[in-house]
Amino acid sequence: MRNLKSVFPRAATVLSVLAVTLTLAVAPASAHSLDQAVRAPAGCAWLSGGYSALHSSAVTTPAGTRYGTVYLLWSNTYRQNCVVTLKTSFHGTPTWTTSTLWLQNGSRYREQGNYGHFASTTAAAAGVCVAYWGTISSTPGSTGGITASGGRLEYDNCS
Repeated sequence: MRNLKSVFPRAATVLSVLAVTLTLAVAPASAHSLDQAVRAPAGCAWLSGGYSALHSSAVTTPAGTRYGTVYLLWSNTYRQNCVVTLKTSFHGTPTWTTSTLWLQNGSRYREQGNYGHFASTTAAAAGVCVAYWGTISSTPGSTGGITASGGRLEYDNCS
């Protein structure tokens, strides 16, 4: 009887650890929509007012695999453009992700780093034509892995 008393607590502990591990393993990464990226302080930080999606492009590898979408946005309230590179592949896993906004006046704005959900950059751009680009890599760091890219390199959307 004494052996059974010592086995049950150990078995209960092992089962508890196993249950927590399985729960964590199947729990999905929290989803981040474009609207959440726009309103987030680490995103466009446009807390009020609406915005317009001016253009979007698939972020694809040279082989055609899609890793996400890059969006060019405009807020009339803030008089700003914002570029959001929103990940669908590797979502929740920090990999090298960039968003770049070029203003035709020669200014360039870029956000880059190991992000799990999106990268975004914002700039005042009223009356200036813009171009934009986004990249998502399959690994952390600025080198290595497979990189997907997309956007528009021609200036347009002269808000």
